[in-house]
Amino acid sequence: MPNPYFKRIEQFKKQKLEALEDLDQQPLHRCSASGRHLHATLFPAPVPSKRYVLCAHGYRTDGFHEFCAFVPFYLEQGFNVILLDHQAHGASDGHTITFGLEETEDTLDWIHWIVEHFGDECAIVLHGMSMGAAIVMSLAATAPDNVKFIVEDCGYASAKTEFEHTLGMAHLSKALYPWIAALFFTHEHASLSTIQPIEEVAHAKVPMLFIHGMKDTLVPFSMAERLYAACPQPKDQLFVPLADHAQSYYLDPKNYERKIKQFIQKYMS
Repeated sequence: MPNPYFKRIEQFKKQKLEALEDLDQQPLHRCSASGRHLHATLFPAPVPSKRYVLCAHGYRTDGFHEFCAFVPFYLEQGFNVILLDHQAHGASDGHTITFGLEETEDTLDWIHWIVEHFGDECAIVLHGMSMGAAIVMSLAATAPDNVKFIVEDCGYASAKTEFEHTLGMAHLSKALYPWIAALFFTHEHASLSTIQPIEEVAHAKVPMLFIHGMKDTLVPFSMAERLYAACPQPKDQLFVPLADHAQSYYLDPKNYERKIKQFIQKYMS
């Protein structure tokens, strides 16, 4: 069944992308531990600020397309906004997507870079979508104290389980899962099964906001329920009844923004 909201959301994103062209923005560059050039874009806060939000996008997209609608919102809250391009995405180098094996370390490196360049007093929010949500959740137990809270939107609890679900959508036999996973998702002797965001969430050090569409066909809603239950820190949730994958903001922007504002007031005042 075709997604009834997809075209409308993509048209809305196109308008938001065009609007970003008029905003002040600066390219940022890093070299990853594996030697790849990584790119990000900084949108400075309208008034000088020590608040930063680091936005981690999903699979086969980029920072601009994933977070174009969020940039104005975060700027209004006094944040400097940094849109990441993970390796093999957007303007960053690379040919391999590791579903968090390397991207998590790269994101942690960006956090350290913010603190080194803009000061120890920087207060940082991590906001991830889909694969990006899995990445920021994987930092929940190890992020520096500068990270004040995490927003995860439609992230998977386990990369292996998510991969199996995706193959199931293609009506492939479960007997093929280990073979296909080993063929495509073994990287530097580490397998997909090592990516377990739920284990990091279970030892989280920071408050977390869990967001998920209850009609998500790509990352099952049951994963959001498990992640929320596992988190021992102060937490909240926004589960949007009609939203498919990564659609929650577009179907319920008022409550989405309200939840984030509440976290800002509680944990960044």
